[in-house]
Amino acid sequence: MLMLVIFGLAACGGGGGTAPTPPPPSCTAISAAPSGLAATSVTAGTAIVSWTASAPSGCALTFDVYQDGVRVGAATSASPLKISGLAASTTYEFSIDAADAAGISPQSAPLPVTTSAGGTIFNGVTLTGKLIWHSYASYGFNGVKSWMANFDTGNVYEITPTRLLGAMNYHFSPDGTSVVVMADDNTITTANGTTAWDLWMASVTTTGLTNITKITNSAVDGSRNEDPKFSSDGTRIVFKRNLTSIMSIDVAAITMNGVDQTPAQALLLSSATEVSMPYYTAGSNSSFLFADDATKSIKLDAAGTISSLYAVGTHAYYPIAIDPNRFYFVAGQSNDWIYRGDTSASTPVAAAFITSANGTAEFADPFPISGSWLAYTSTAGAGSGGYDIWIGDFASGQSFNLDNWIRGANHPNDDLGPTFHGTIFP
Repeated sequence: MLMLVIFGLAACGGGGGTAPTPPPPSCTAISAAPSGLAATSVTAGTAIVSWTASAPSGCALTFDVYQDGVRVGAATSASPLKISGLAASTTYEFSIDAADAAGISPQSAPLPVTTSAGGTIFNGVTLTGKLIWHSYASYGFNGVKSWMANFDTGNVYEITPTRLLGAMNYHFSPDGTSVVVMADDNTITTANGTTAWDLWMASVTTTGLTNITKITNSAVDGSRNEDPKFSSDGTRIVFKRNLTSIMSIDVAAITMNGVDQTPAQALLLSSATEVSMPYYTAGSNSSFLFADDATKSIKLDAAGTISSLYAVGTHAYYPIAIDPNRFYFVAGQSNDWIYRGDTSASTPVAAAFITSANGTAEFADPFPISGSWLAYTSTAGAGSGGYDIWIGDFASGQSFNLDNWIRGANHPNDDLGPTFHGTIFP
């Protein structure tokens, strides 16, 4: 199910710019232009313009938006206005004024906006493709929603599967056509009558879900299956089962929208400690990174040979491969930070966008985009809720809230677990 998130966009057209005479006695002249003029969701042909309303003047206000000096829209509130019909790779100047019955404010300083050649652009950085994540108020099966940002259109959609409860931790296949996700099937009960995390595979472009960890014909076996991730060649999916085991599934054995059953191969069995968040090293479908919850460290299983790589602070988890040698992970003491390490266990490096000014915030769930750019989640900044999705450059420290590319992408609840398939270019 795809549901387009509709913003409260004011319609183009309408009046404004002419003051009736005489003005009502209660009106006062507007001395300053509206402030905070900004543009988000800028694509090759559209942009959303927003602003901060002028101070109340005692009577109704209207706002007129100008494109290169020509009025292109009006609104009666500070609701964002979508501008369409723009040309790709073109710079426009937008400005705004406010009017009431007593007169018209000065026009704001022009805001230059350059459209993209394709995709969605902000601050000179263009994203194409799709980003999927989940949001919730608290961890569990209920109240979890799934979202997809489409940078090719500049829109965000709710894609919460109606059949599933608690769908989270999506991961794109390397070709971007499918995702795997952990969730509970709300149409059946488990063998022991309880809910249980299962793994599901779905097409990004068509409907239908396949349970890839179901054991019997009508009910799952009650095992807990979490944190699924494709190998970089797309042939296998690695995941955690029942807290203490890491398993693998052969993607070729899965029939999309067909028989909900496939065998799983045990890669790592541990009866004493919890292991979590396995991730194949880039270029391999046998060696994988994982978090050992007993030692609070990141480890590497290289075809059965296990080595400990990092223990930073009180815990380390969420390893995500960047290339055959390097990977991101999350670690910390009182606060989580994003680090980059490697399979040689060189000294880990913290992301450059984590500074003394924001270091008390949480930084987690990194996902590589290209080069040193990544998507991640953080409580830093004045965002929409607790955790927001951000796009940042690990090396340079540039970092921006996802809302700058697509307005309204983040939500009042925590936004977590981003996975991306597409391109980025400055």
